[in-house]
Amino acid sequence: MVMKEMDDLLKSVFQDKPIAQEPLQGMQARIMEQILAAPVDFQAKRLVRQRRKWGTIFLSGLFVLSLSLFLINWFLGPWLGGGLNTFVLWLTANIPMLAWLQNRWDWFLDTLAILSNLKIGYQFLWQQYGLAVMGILFSWVLFEGIRDKLNSTTIDGNS
Repeated sequence: MVMKEMDDLLKSVFQDKPIAQEPLQGMQARIMEQILAAPVDFQAKRLVRQRRKWGTIFLSGLFVLSLSLFLINWFLGPWLGGGLNTFVLWLTANIPMLAWLQNRWDWFLDTLAILSNLKIGYQFLWQQYGLAVMGILFSWVLFEGIRDKLNSTTIDGNS
């Protein structure tokens, strides 16, 4: 008996009855309002999909390159370093111009070391006195603006 009632209930639910026109038109109107309120830009979605694809390709290539360089350095680092050192020594011993360039390179690296020390000193001084300097500059700009405003009103007042 219960099975028969269930079958009757399912038959009544899934019968093809025509939908009334008024609710159908109201539903279509609401759907169109939603579509017109937030239209879909398919070209922008396509561009985003292409950018994601190329970004994934770029990141995977960068990952593979960094992993391969790491493995080369891990396994062949001492051998490559020794070979490169021997090659550079051979070049500088046999070609005087490269020795001159290497001396200039050492000068450049020494200059960078001096500049890095100056940068550390500048950062220390800025940490110590930066707030005071900014306060003085702010006060100067503020009072100069007030003085200029007062001078312009007195000149306009005398005219």
